[in-house]
Amino acid sequence: ATYVNKIILGGQPTSVSRHPYQREDSVFPASLLLVNVRTGKMIHSFQCLFNKKGKKNQRSINNEEKYPTITSLEQSPAVDTIAVGTSDGSVHLINTLHDVKLFSLHHKSKNAKVTNAVSSISFRTDGNATRQGVAPVAVGCDDGSISVWDLTPVDEDNQDGKPRRTLLTHMDGTHHGGISKLEYLPGEPLLLSTGHVSNSILLHVFDAPDHSGRILRQRKGHTSPPQLLRYLHPGIGGGGILANASDGTDASSCQILSCGGSGDRTLRLFSTARSNLDKEFSQGQGLDRKAKKLGKLGPEGRAELLLPEVVALANCEARSRDWGDLVTIHRNHAIAYVWSTKRGSQTGPLLRQTHWNISAMKERPPRSENATSVAISACGNFALVGTLGGVVYKYNLQSGLPRGSFPRDATTKTAREERQRQKGLKFAGDVGRTMRILEKNATKGGMITSDIDQAERERISYDEAEAKRKAMIEKASHNEAVVGIAIDSVNKTMVTAGADSKLVLWSFTSHMPHKKSPIMLPSPATKICHVRDSDLAAIALADFGVVVFDCSSLSIVRYFGGSRLNKSPDENIMTHTGPISDLGFGPDGRKLFTSSLDGTIRVWDVPTGMCVDWMAFSSPPTSLALSPTGEFLATTHVGRLGISLWCDKSFFRMIVLDGTPTEPCNMNEPCPVAECAQENADMVVSTSKSSTLEKKNEPNLNDFNDANIEGTEIPPAAKKEGLITLSGLPPGHWKNLFHLELVKERNKPTAAPEKPPQAPFFLQWRSGIESRTSDGADQRVEGGTGQKEISSNNDGWDAVWSDDDAEDNFDIGEDGHRVEKSKLDSTIDYSQPNKRRKVVHHRSKLADVLQNCFDAKDTSMSSEVFSEVTSYLSKMGPSSIDVDISSLCFGMHDLDDGLPLLQLASLWLLEACESNRSFEAVNAYLHRFLHVHGTVITRIDEVVQNEDENENDDHRKENLREFVDVVTKLRENQRAAANRLQEKMQHTICLLRHLSRMV
Repeated sequence: ATYVNKIILGGQPTSVSRHPYQREDSVFPASLLLVNVRTGKMIHSFQCLFNKKGKKNQRSINNEEKYPTITSLEQSPAVDTIAVGTSDGSVHLINTLHDVKLFSLHHKSKNAKVTNAVSSISFRTDGNATRQGVAPVAVGCDDGSISVWDLTPVDEDNQDGKPRRTLLTHMDGTHHGGISKLEYLPGEPLLLSTGHVSNSILLHVFDAPDHSGRILRQRKGHTSPPQLLRYLHPGIGGGGILANASDGTDASSCQILSCGGSGDRTLRLFSTARSNLDKEFSQGQGLDRKAKKLGKLGPEGRAELLLPEVVALANCEARSRDWGDLVTIHRNHAIAYVWSTKRGSQTGPLLRQTHWNISAMKERPPRSENATSVAISACGNFALVGTLGGVVYKYNLQSGLPRGSFPRDATTKTAREERQRQKGLKFAGDVGRTMRILEKNATKGGMITSDIDQAERERISYDEAEAKRKAMIEKASHNEAVVGIAIDSVNKTMVTAGADSKLVLWSFTSHMPHKKSPIMLPSPATKICHVRDSDLAAIALADFGVVVFDCSSLSIVRYFGGSRLNKSPDENIMTHTGPISDLGFGPDGRKLFTSSLDGTIRVWDVPTGMCVDWMAFSSPPTSLALSPTGEFLATTHVGRLGISLWCDKSFFRMIVLDGTPTEPCNMNEPCPVAECAQENADMVVSTSKSSTLEKKNEPNLNDFNDANIEGTEIPPAAKKEGLITLSGLPPGHWKNLFHLELVKERNKPTAAPEKPPQAPFFLQWRSGIESRTSDGADQRVEGGTGQKEISSNNDGWDAVWSDDDAEDNFDIGEDGHRVEKSKLDSTIDYSQPNKRRKVVHHRSKLADVLQNCFDAKDTSMSSEVFSEVTSYLSKMGPSSIDVDISSLCFGMHDLDDGLPLLQLASLWLLEACESNRSFEAVNAYLHRFLHVHGTVITRIDEVVQNEDENENDDHRKENLREFVDVVTKLRENQRAAANRLQEKMQHTICLLRHLSRMV
């Protein structure tokens, strides 16, 4: 017997059928079975794991304490030997040929009440271990520990008289939540380990003399779904229009800041270019050591020593070399923290008010002081933190000292100052103290009566101005939490949005509200996003809508969705149906991306106010971030630890936007394993074919976008009669037709072709090649069965040396269907002399398509007869198009055969120009047609005059006149289209010049 088509299965002990040589009442525990996967039968049940005294009744067999469950299986480098891991922490080496247990390895847990099950086993096979005289095997357990044993027996006396094995090293707490998989790299002292819930992969190297291991490389992620994403440096000024190396968009801009959830609390940096740049921001030295000292094991225990989860962050690259460039605020926390992205740690000062207690042992700041929003000025010197009570505090990033508040009176009414006022103590800036000094000077004769009256008038006017100022501040101040802050690029105006439906504009220097403040929003705000280049701020509302506020004109310029559109079913598709989780502008400020908990992401075009894209996900997105160049979109989703990175197709090919989408586009989630994706693709082909055919008559936006790639013959239709449409083809397809001669000149070879190398003297002989010739047929007839034996013996050799694909095994039979070559050869009579096939010669494929379309014009129901010609040329390259157009007519000497084809081509071009479809491509084809056949067309008049003198051939003269009429109509149509286009361009240029002079 062999191990072909056989596998070993392990699991929970169960009862199996008795063996023929046992008694009928015998019941055997079976947790390890040998199964034939081809026949589906069980071959053998291994009993070596159960001692002879273990044969009990059915009740004792189901007892898990007596018979542990098999949790891991691994094949060893030795023949007929496997390692079996069990739920009680034991590893048994079994000889499968004789059903014998060789020896066992036992692992004990620190907690006597809990047993650690073996989750993975791996054998080391490199030469270094062999030279050192050890045979290591790594065992991973559910407690996250890794034990490395030496399987070489040690000749020492034990209690049972059996040799024991040595434990080389033990690595405790490698992966929290247990080891998922261990794997030694073949021929290397390297061990890969992954965890169940740790979301990490570690590479251990064993190069120490004592066989201990150390971590060589590691990749770690969040242990809980991330809640917030932002790109590290989105260009100078928050994302510039010109995204290149001059404004900071280099390799460092490919880094994403990600904030973990409640069970993680970490701040990580992920690089989309190189994964070895990923790192976790440090929150202090020795956190792991402190956690172990306090008995807090695993990420949950370590997370208790970390800051609360991040709810918002802001970064600025302007002064990143001088001090911290990243500020974070945390859930139910009043203090903001400054980080250095260069050092990757929290090294900056704590942003807090002077009277707030920093020690956890003292009284915490009131709940109204908890931070809810944060922003950094464009200069990188100031940070602004919004609070739950509606106050915005201003800090200096370098020193961390407070620099006032919005409104400015919020920082003066502290508890200490109130106590001083109540006790009557002297305090700088106290109006009462000033009046008392004035009265004292008046009684001493230091001031005359007129001065006292003047001071009284000034006091009254000051009180009136102070009352107006307080009324203005009270009207503009937020009554609820500040959910978003935005600052312009020159530190002149600050915009705050609150949960009280107020949008307030503040002076950044005087800390006073604008005279137009507050601006009431249709609904309470939840988030804000600001782009400094266009000075636009997008505010997400509680009614699932978004408003765009222009900070220059101080007005709301766009409404996207929300309660304003909930009037009809047609308008309901223009808004989100769930709370907006995040939003962000593109780098140029023309596109706005909004994600919602309804499981969709919408892309809005800000100039037109239309929804241009609608994407649906299987899991609701919680956050999004746009790359500085706008090419990539990073998203996080509910219940997912990873970050999804999506690519914008409009950066790589022409995208046709045909109005507002009526249904969302289901996004294909990336598969973590490439092999699984290929298998699923093979299975989906057969199941999705019917649905694709059913929806063929209902083309959507995706069909138009993919038409150029997949060859779909559905051109985009014009929205209004008289408008032109573009083909959507790559610019190189039609632009190179105008400069084809220059391209040919540049591509001309610089050196003469070299002589090919000679073939080798010894060539491989393959049987069956001569069998289709007349000599081979004679040999086959004369050889009889001997020839069959030779061919059968060489089949394996032919298969090894053959490079033919599976498609080469088929040929075309006489009836036009595919037939296997072996069957086709059996139907060929080799005794007959070979007959030469009849070859039908076509001038070109283009000529054939033109003729077929012209012949089918009577039966075609469509007004566009030659639409197939345009579709055929759109799939070809510029050189192929030039060859096909040139082969229509080779000159005046070829006018007899080429004139009908030129006439058909002219009819096709006339129809294409009149339809106004694929405007740029059709004009490129027309230019190439006139460039190639211009000489023949200009000399047609001479031919017509000569034919008029010759009155014999009337049919030829009629064809020439028809061709001249078609060319005349084509010229008039092209001239009219050029005039219309020129008028439109001239009108547009004049309008732009007029508007530019008005600025």
